[in-house]
Amino acid sequence: MSAPIRFDRKPYTVTYFKDGVKHTIRRTPPPKLHDMMPKDIVELTQSKNDDWQAGDDFKVKGINPRHPNVLQIENGSGEATFVDYYDLKLEQMVGEREGGVSPQDLPINNRYLLWP
Repeated sequence: MSAPIRFDRKPYTVTYFKDGVKHTIRRTPPPKLHDMMPKDIVELTQSKNDDWQAGDDFKVKGINPRHPNVLQIENGSGEATFVDYYDLKLEQMVGEREGGVSPQDLPINNRYLLWP
C-alpha cells in the first residue's frame, strides 16, 4: 500500500540557474479544487485528441502535491496523460480519501444505516 498524498500547501524552494546566475525562489502549492483522488474513475469532458476522447472513462493514476489541480489519468492499455481537473468529472470514488478514509466508509454510502 502506498503512502497517502498530502495536500498541505507547505512552501518549498526552487533553485535554478539563469544566465550563469543562481536564483532561489520560494513557492507555495495552490489549493486543491476538486474531490478526485488516485485510483478514482473519471470521465473526460473535453477531448484532447483521438486517443483521449470526451465521454470515455479513465483511472486517475496520480496527483502531484505541488500541482494538485493537474491529474495524471490512465487508459485501459496503460498509456497516461496529464489533464486539468476542470476537464474531468468524477464517476466513481475508489481511492482512499484524505485522512485514510475508504470511500465505502463515507456516510453517503451507508444511508440505509441512518434513521429517516
